[in-house]
Amino acid sequence: PFMGFRQYAPPTDISAEIRQTITELENKSTDQMSYLQAVYNLVMDKNKKQWNHTRFQAGTKLHRLFVKDLGEIWQTKKFIYCQAINYVVYAMLVNSKFFRVKDVEVVHVFLNFVPHQYLKIRVGEKWVDIDPAGAGIRNQPLGTHASFFG
Repeated sequence: PFMGFRQYAPPTDISAEIRQTITELENKSTDQMSYLQAVYNLVMDKNKKQWNHTRFQAGTKLHRLFVKDLGEIWQTKKFIYCQAINYVVYAMLVNSKFFRVKDVEVVHVFLNFVPHQYLKIRVGEKWVDIDPAGAGIRNQPLGTHASFFG
């Protein structure tokens, strides 16, 4: 549902838990970049402890491509694909005091011969890549994205 080659629509129904998490991260952040890093860290932690997104499951969990409810994605303890992880990032950014819809671009590349998605985020006058499901699971920092082989 989020793999279409277009921008996301802002979520209309955000749970109290997600709103509280956004507020907590906002309160700990001093600017756009520190908030973006906090969101990246949170998503990477959820992936490691909850979603278990690994590069080798993408070919075997195709039924998980269709998970699109933000609340379900947030709560699930099952594998989710890059686009669902990115939708969580998107929701946390555009519902914060630091970012707006126009500050987020969805980008598609090929990674190991399949489409892969990451986000570009406008921070001030520059764009920063955020790719938790590609670069992140390969221990790469915020600001990088995976493509081609890896």
